[in-house]
Amino acid sequence: MRNKIVDDCKFKIGFTIIELIVVIAIISVLASIVLVNVNGYIAKARDARRKVDLSSINKAFIIYYVKMGNYMVTGSGCGYGGNGNGWFNYSGGSYPISMAQCLVNAGAVSTEIIDPTGGRTSTPTARYTYMKYSCGNPIKTYIYAKLATIPQSSTATDGTCCSTCDSSYGMNYYIQF
Repeated sequence: MRNKIVDDCKFKIGFTIIELIVVIAIISVLASIVLVNVNGYIAKARDARRKVDLSSINKAFIIYYVKMGNYMVTGSGCGYGGNGNGWFNYSGGSYPISMAQCLVNAGAVSTEIIDPTGGRTSTPTARYTYMKYSCGNPIKTYIYAKLATIPQSSTATDGTCCSTCDSSYGMNYYIQF
């Protein structure tokens, strides 16, 4: 009789294949919910960093102005064609030195301010980067970014120095100084 009880217990220990499949399915559903939420939080964190970066760039330009007497305008040697407009972190071709590096060289910041995704170029695939444009008299200067959590709009940069930065480059957020 004792052997029969031991033999019955051998077959009742463990999980069935159906139980394992159900547990795996539940874990998969929970993991996918968590991943969707994590991606949203990552985008929000990057956007918060971008806003802080624009504020830091704004302060750095004020320091640059005090030291150099301008906001990187024509003849400054910084930015597109040396006129201080365009892609903030890009150098090469007609960009003699990036505006970010000019701020470092002037002692306005200690290191280049770069988008959290590392965007430095003007290629269509690297739209997460910063831009700067100055215009008008008195001069108004705008710094632009593309935030991932704000829907794209064709009017986001209307009334600024680069009114087409939204449709041409995907910029949907800016600050003015």
